[in-house]
Amino acid sequence: MFQKVWKSFKNRNGNLLVALVLIALGGIFFTLRIIELSRSRHNCTYDEPIDIVYTWVNGSDPRFIEKMNAYLKLSLKDRSVDASKQRYNDKNELRFSLRSLEKYAPWFNHVYLVTNGQIPYWLNLDYDKITVVTHEEIFRDQDNLPTFSSPAIESNLHRIPGLSNKFIYFNDDIFLGKPMYLDDFYLKSKGYFVFLAYILPSCGRNCPWLYVGDGQCDVSCNNPKCQFDGGDCDDQQEIDKSLHSTESQNSKVKQELDHLRDNERAVHNNINTIITQANINNYTKVKINNIGFKTDKIIGGNETIAKLVHEHNKKILVKNKIISRRQKRTLSKSTFHSEPKLKPGRSHGIDGFFESLMYTQRLLNKKYGYKSRYVPAHAPILIDKNIMKELQDTFPVEYELTERNRFRHNNDMQFGFSYYYYLMSETVKRSVEDIFDEFDTDQSLTWSDREIRNLLTKIYELPLSYEMVDHFESILLNCSELLGSSEVPTPPYERYIDSRLPTISKHLITQCPFLSKFLKSKFGQKLKYQFEVIQDAEKSVSTFKMLVSNITNAVMTLDEVRSKPTKFVCLNDNLVESKSTENELIRAILYDFYLSLFPHPSKFELPENARNRFLHINDLKEWRRRHMIVQIFVCLAILSMVVITFFNVFKKGICRIFRELCV
Repeated sequence: MFQKVWKSFKNRNGNLLVALVLIALGGIFFTLRIIELSRSRHNCTYDEPIDIVYTWVNGSDPRFIEKMNAYLKLSLKDRSVDASKQRYNDKNELRFSLRSLEKYAPWFNHVYLVTNGQIPYWLNLDYDKITVVTHEEIFRDQDNLPTFSSPAIESNLHRIPGLSNKFIYFNDDIFLGKPMYLDDFYLKSKGYFVFLAYILPSCGRNCPWLYVGDGQCDVSCNNPKCQFDGGDCDDQQEIDKSLHSTESQNSKVKQELDHLRDNERAVHNNINTIITQANINNYTKVKINNIGFKTDKIIGGNETIAKLVHEHNKKILVKNKIISRRQKRTLSKSTFHSEPKLKPGRSHGIDGFFESLMYTQRLLNKKYGYKSRYVPAHAPILIDKNIMKELQDTFPVEYELTERNRFRHNNDMQFGFSYYYYLMSETVKRSVEDIFDEFDTDQSLTWSDREIRNLLTKIYELPLSYEMVDHFESILLNCSELLGSSEVPTPPYERYIDSRLPTISKHLITQCPFLSKFLKSKFGQKLKYQFEVIQDAEKSVSTFKMLVSNITNAVMTLDEVRSKPTKFVCLNDNLVESKSTENELIRAILYDFYLSLFPHPSKFELPENARNRFLHINDLKEWRRRHMIVQIFVCLAILSMVVITFFNVFKKGICRIFRELCV
């Protein structure tokens, strides 16, 4: 019985059942696929292409060493040059950085490798996603070549032909430890991400940049490297000079006071009070509250007694304030770094990185004001070509000097530091109309009580008091009475029940001089670019490790990176040149470390048993030129043979045609 029912149901609804099963399976498949795509952004695409730029040099190339030494001889007496050899050592960092890029950021558009013409022996030049770019192709002035300075090269990266408008700049010693996305550098809602590490080292002994330009003279900062304390000591010298001049007139002041006691008995008690409470001969303490008189008598030329005492008290208060502030201002010594010595193994000159930071900081202080700044983290940087051009237009002479320096120099513009702080410091002026529109959130062309409350929170410190609100409302009422009633009607629900304000229109705000000036002083400057700062980036998104010539230390350092890999990892070389045996072993350990993370070759590499025939772009171009010439000759020879053969085969017919044409 059951079999008959099932057979009947199957005959009638079999096709429907099969369709339902297929639909269910399809739904499950697409659901799982959507979940998979949502969990992985490896295949994500962006509205605009994002290229990757690397800089690389092979410091063991004999031609490079010979050329570098030739130019280095010309700068032996220049102690402002950094020509340390570890800046040019190649330990296969680029090879494994490209492997990490292919593994963790396959969404990139194209890779540009900027070199002095050198080609890595393992690089696959036929891969369509990489292009070798020489310095000649990007430098504005060819007379500045050859160069051995990374700041000079970095300042020209945005001139790479065909480069995307936004690109990510990698040092070759940086590799990826986790997936990287464009969202790690830029979001439309937040702007550019700025990766900062530690506070800028001190400009001098016992003088952190925090002391410079703080309104008080710090003797330890009164030197050229610290910009003479931002001019603070000039003001202090004027105060000291004024105090010295005032003290030299003490005897004259005493005589004048005696004279006044004889001629003006009405003020006799007051002057005695001043003299007894503060020894005017020493001018140490005088309380203005004790002066209970006014006089037109002149002392010391142009000052009355009350004015003289008031000015002196003001100077004493300033001096006491300085002493008090010095005592309270205690900073951890670990926060600031003293002037660095030459790194181990540095054979010539200064620490170019440190000196360029200090130089750039002084320029930024002059342009954007004295403040403490932070050193960029060792991480890739997203560069906008338009911003980079604006930066160089703002400091044209400084970037020209940077490009001219063949080696790292103490007047280089530090690339990441200058770019980040230009991005964070540039402002644009805003009109009163723009300010009004910003706070007119409902676009009603008037300010409601709610919008005025938003404005007040941006002007005054919280919590807002009744006096603050009443004061600002009084300003608005005065402007309204001055300009008369507004032609713009007040929209409904704009005013609170107890509000006493009239309609606050854009016309009222712009035509009221005092209010316009007040709003411009508060909101007239706006940051040009949107950004978000990632503080202590080397503790969260990036890792920076310095490799030294100690095998145990190197193994421990690499194990730390293995245990907690971050998104960006930078392994910097600080090996001592004289310890060649240890250095060779450390290089082998480092190579093994890279292989443990990225064992599989990338598409950027040639097969394991192959290598490039030419290691310099000029040799490759010369070979290609000769190869092209040979190809042309071969083609011409083949073409000639074809023509001759054709003529011999059809000679009689061709001759007959020519005779007929001639007749």
